[in-house]
Amino acid sequence: MQTFIQIISESTESNIEKFNRVEELTRDELENLGSTRLVLTLQKMQWERSIFAIGMFSLFEAVVQKELKIEKGSAFKELKQKLKSHNKIELLESFEEFYCAINVLKHGKGMSYTKLLEKRNSLPFEITPANSIFRNEGDVSEIEALVYVDNNFLEKCLAVICQCYEELFRISS
Repeated sequence: MQTFIQIISESTESNIEKFNRVEELTRDELENLGSTRLVLTLQKMQWERSIFAIGMFSLFEAVVQKELKIEKGSAFKELKQKLKSHNKIELLESFEEFYCAINVLKHGKGMSYTKLLEKRNSLPFEITPANSIFRNEGDVSEIEALVYVDNNFLEKCLAVICQCYEELFRISS
């Protein structure tokens, strides 16, 4: 049977290919026809990336919960404690960055957004600056989101999930 990591990796790869294909076709068509439908299609691709990232991270939480046999409490809290106790500080920091990013995508401004703002110049992804609605004014594909979810975000989020899963399996054994 395929493992979670194999399936989520292949799913991420195929979704990125789909997003790229749709965007390329839409941008080509947009050059000849300034249609609202085409702009909405580009924005939809941004939403779909965000939805995929949130889903991927949520499914990972369920896997962690199952792996650690947690019935009550936070699976991610337990994962973070295990990473810290095994001195996987760099991985823990990367995990926390994506954990905060996913929280911001789900809930908007709050503690997670504040944490990301403090580190915004060293993050492996882009965030919308404080007191701004958009990250890149004039980009017709941009949506109102505080975290920019592009292919790079999806690939790096997947890498962090894979590394955490690998460490968790190694730690739990």
